Amino acid sequence: MKLADVLKGIAVTSQDADLSLEITGVSYDSRTTAGGNLFVAVRGFETDGHKYIGAAVSSGAACILCEEKPDADVPYVITGDTRRALAVAAANWFHHPASELRLVGVTGTNGKTTTTSLIKTVIEKCSGEKVGLIGTNSIEFGGAVIEASHTTPESYDLQKLLREMADDGCRWAVMEVSSHALLLERVHGLLFKTGVFTNL
Repeated sequence: MKLADVLKGIAVTSQDADLSLEITGVSYDSRTTAGGNLFVAVRGFETDGHKYIGAAVSSGAACILCEEKPDADVPYVITGDTRRALAVAAANWFHHPASELRLVGVTGTNGKTTTTSLIKTVIEKCSGEKVGLIGTNSIEFGGAVIEASHTTPESYDLQKLLREMADDGCRWAVMEVSSHALLLERVHGLLFKTGVFTNL
């Protein structure tokens, strides 16, 4: 995919990169960055992805999407909010899988896991359609049950899961959306058919 296509919808403030550059993937973790990837330097609570630009370049990153000019000699694109930009780039990379699904998001202090499980079961029983589930305990679709590491995955991982669900024939995705995930823009750009608030 061309860099211009990966960046579509992202507010770019400056750049030193050829937009016709061929990108082989999107990465936000320098440990998993591969040759030809667009590395997105995301600021977090515990660390700052800008510190790992050098490591990403050493792993073969073709371009850096960041909030400040990198020290490394590498093509770069600067935007004001890389967390939001990661969500947009991931949606572009996976060809907007959420547009092929009806999303149900459940948030609240307590009851998210129980509520998402009940909703998934009701939809399946009443419609006969395949439903994917993303939650604290597990990720479920296509008969597979995957252990979850976060209540709501990082935006790139979330878009990847939604693509896998859509390709597997799911027509619904029911997910827990934590307040932490909302703050960190993990669901930025997703249009939910239904939102559920359990409690505060």
